[in-house]
Amino acid sequence: MELDAGLLAWIALSALLIVTPGPDTALIIRNALASGPRASTMSALGVAVGILAWATAATLGVGVLLERSSTAFTILKLAGAAYLCYLGLRSLLLKAPADAADSRTAPGDRGAWGQGLFSNLLNPKTGAFFVTVMPQFIVPGDPATRLVLMVAVFEAMLLAWLIAYGHVVSRLGRSGLGWRVRRFMTRLTGLVLIGLGARLAFERR
Repeated sequence: MELDAGLLAWIALSALLIVTPGPDTALIIRNALASGPRASTMSALGVAVGILAWATAATLGVGVLLERSSTAFTILKLAGAAYLCYLGLRSLLLKAPADAADSRTAPGDRGAWGQGLFSNLLNPKTGAFFVTVMPQFIVPGDPATRLVLMVAVFEAMLLAWLIAYGHVVSRLGRSGLGWRVRRFMTRLTGLVLIGLGARLAFERR
């Protein structure tokens, strides 16, 4: 498929959105510091699955419902805010040093993956993005493969960024900074998650 100006603009916009800090990035930082790069990678994979689900839902019209229904949007928004606050509180209440080898703080592969998935699925702004923004890069008559390519490019950039980001954060957290600084950063990330949850809950559409 030809790499036209529309696809290049989509790639540029997607890259900007992906590197902009948000709930998913905060979760990657939290798990990278508390449990190591494996946990942050599994969370990134969960986020990617959530993105794929939102893109599919938008294509099937579910995203349109969220965009048009104030009640559905508000319910999902409050659920997402509550989940972010829950993750933030867990970070604040950790008593053990943030050590990837410590099973008391590691959520496990399935747990880390689920955190990434639900963090993304409970963010209605992701659905709104695919409903309102993605169609701007599609014109009548475009083949279905164009939509598939757009989603695939978004997923590939998202995974590359989040996985690399998690590994870098984990390596820095386990350098000479010491476990006290790692614990401080983990709790700071918990406060960020709670702040993002509160912002999501009280933010108007």
